[in-house]
Amino acid sequence: MLNTSNMTILHVEDDHHLAEVVKIAFDHFGFRGTLIAVATVGAAVDLLNERERNKKPLDLIISDMRLPDGTGLDVIREVKTNPSWRMTPVIVLSNTEDQNIINDAYALGANSYMPKIPELKSLLDSLQSFYQYWLESAKLPRAGSRDRLQGTLETAIGLRTRTSEFYLGLARTFEKDPGEMEFWLNRALNAGNLANLLAFFRNKLKEGDVPLGIIDQLAGMQIKVKNALKTVEELLEQNPSPRPAVACQWVLELLKVFDEELLAEVGGHLFPKSPVATLALKARAAAQMKELALHILDRVEAPVLRKKADELYALSQRIVSNI
Repeated sequence: MLNTSNMTILHVEDDHHLAEVVKIAFDHFGFRGTLIAVATVGAAVDLLNERERNKKPLDLIISDMRLPDGTGLDVIREVKTNPSWRMTPVIVLSNTEDQNIINDAYALGANSYMPKIPELKSLLDSLQSFYQYWLESAKLPRAGSRDRLQGTLETAIGLRTRTSEFYLGLARTFEKDPGEMEFWLNRALNAGNLANLLAFFRNKLKEGDVPLGIIDQLAGMQIKVKNALKTVEELLEQNPSPRPAVACQWVLELLKVFDEELLAEVGGHLFPKSPVATLALKARAAAQMKELALHILDRVEAPVLRKKADELYALSQRIVSNI
């Protein structure tokens, strides 16, 4: 019999009865490992983050498609864009038969899409086929020990790339306003350049080069950035023709979760004998904040946004004065 005692499976399913049926069935088939059931996308993300921090692997992830706070697509996206989990197989177990959703699941990296209630089979037979293939026959990737800094830098690169794509999306909405379009194109370019710079750091730094406390702070910031990015991306999808004031509001909310000074401190460890790298990154961050603040003050009349722009400008000046 296959030794499954060291295996850990995450099951994301809000139907507690079905989750219990899967657990009982797997135990009956000979599973001796750990099956963790959670009911929401948020709980799954929290568990993934906790296990990543503590370097606890997962061998397989099973997810429903319809969940109380999102969809299985959110789970797949979270897994496949995280360097620590992207090799972990994700199986969708759902009765959602929308072909567009199925296509999206595979496009995001799902390894299989299976019906909960299959045709011509009982649920137990289907689960047994699932078990025999994924836990007895398939060769699953072996989880290795990861350098935490490398993981956080890879995540940072992905987040900056997504931020650049978001700015490009804003630029496209303002094709009839050359000044507005140029502003967002420049921000997209700057975010893309920073992603390239982080890629350079990724190849030069290792976990021991940066204090663990700073790595923990960076990882914590990235969780907030992922959530904020998801929010603004959805807002742009829902409102593909925003007014300039609305676009600025979205970006201000996004910037609230970015800690550019923290990122500059990480980059500064590349040159431990010289503060030049840290100072240059802080100066770049301050310049970006100042540019956005002045853009808002020049083009937006809303008092609330102008107040936030003043605060952003003051922050940029504080960073400069401390350089």
